[in-house]
Amino acid sequence: MLSKISLAISLILSVAVGYLLFKKPTAGTTTVGNEQVEVAPALQSEGGPKPTVLAYINGDTLNAQYKYIVEKTNQLNGRMDAAEKKIKAEYAKRQKELQTWEEYAQKNKLTPEEQQTAAEELQRLQTEMQAIEEREHGTLVQQEEELQKELMKRVNTYVEKFAKEKGLDYVVNYQSGFQFILYGNKGYDITSEVVAGLNAEYEVEKGGK
Repeated sequence: MLSKISLAISLILSVAVGYLLFKKPTAGTTTVGNEQVEVAPALQSEGGPKPTVLAYINGDTLNAQYKYIVEKTNQLNGRMDAAEKKIKAEYAKRQKELQTWEEYAQKNKLTPEEQQTAAEELQRLQTEMQAIEEREHGTLVQQEEELQKELMKRVNTYVEKFAKEKGLDYVVNYQSGFQFILYGNKGYDITSEVVAGLNAEYEVEKGGK
């Protein structure tokens, strides 16, 4: 049957969260061979490369405390439960039809034609059940994918704004199960501020609706 659904920020899905966020000074160029190429903004300072400012978000905390994730996951699982009930109800109808055929076969000696009809009916019932489950599952998967895209858009938009306001160059995801960062200094943990900011925006959005 259908399995539980959960929205979450993960290393794979949050690659965009770890992109370079930087303040862009006036563009500079240099000559490499016979080609004029742009110099990376961070390397244009006369004093050499500027110090990199990196911070991280604890993905586990974000998944647990961002209200958008919690609420949308609960909604998805509610739809999954409804779909499960629908599938079971449709299955019960077809099971009853199948039972009628079985009882008839036990009480009567089926002719070759009736045996053929029974076999075809059984195949029809199985095909219908498979089609119903695939349709319900496909709908849920599509809804999950759409919400996952919206989730990443929300997080990336807010993190980019936050990083520019704080003067951060990189924001990466620090999460159990994904050993992208082996150690994180708590002094660079911006999770609380980001989660609070995301939740504040979400509450305003819901209030507006």
